[in-house]
Amino acid sequence: MRWGVPSIIAAVFLGVVVLFLDGDLMIAKLFLGIGALCLLAAGIYLPAGRRSVSAGYLNLTIAAQVRRPLLALSIIEAVLMGIAYLPMIIHMTEPTGVSTVSLVTAMLIPVVILVLVMMNYRVVRRLLPPGPETLRKYGLSGQIVGPPVPPGPTPGHPREWGPPRA
Repeated sequence: MRWGVPSIIAAVFLGVVVLFLDGDLMIAKLFLGIGALCLLAAGIYLPAGRRSVSAGYLNLTIAAQVRRPLLALSIIEAVLMGIAYLPMIIHMTEPTGVSTVSLVTAMLIPVVILVLVMMNYRVVRRLLPPGPETLRKYGLSGQIVGPPVPPGPTPGHPREWGPPRA
């Protein structure tokens, strides 16, 4: 399956589920909706990691540019889902008109979103692991790291124009 497609499908599904939660959970719905958008962004951004690996080559710059935003989205997601739990805890402790099904669903959505975003980051971290020796050798210069060059004569400079040399 393509990278990111499960996250995009889950983000759309969870976004629709958030729309149907009770209206009394408005603050939680707001944060859950933003969380679903973060999951959608992670799912859309994930295929960029695939571009950095092709035919045995690894572009370190693209790999780093994919890992950093996914880590940031994971951290933002954790904070947002923690904030989303606060109004739900208030509704659980006080008698309100919120249905139990809506409350339980709203309590499960942050866990699902957070697990999916962390899984996206873990996939990218595992599939794009430039080792320390590669980073020391090439840095994040944008060079494409490929298989080792076969031994043999190194190509010289192109011949200068002019009459043939004897």
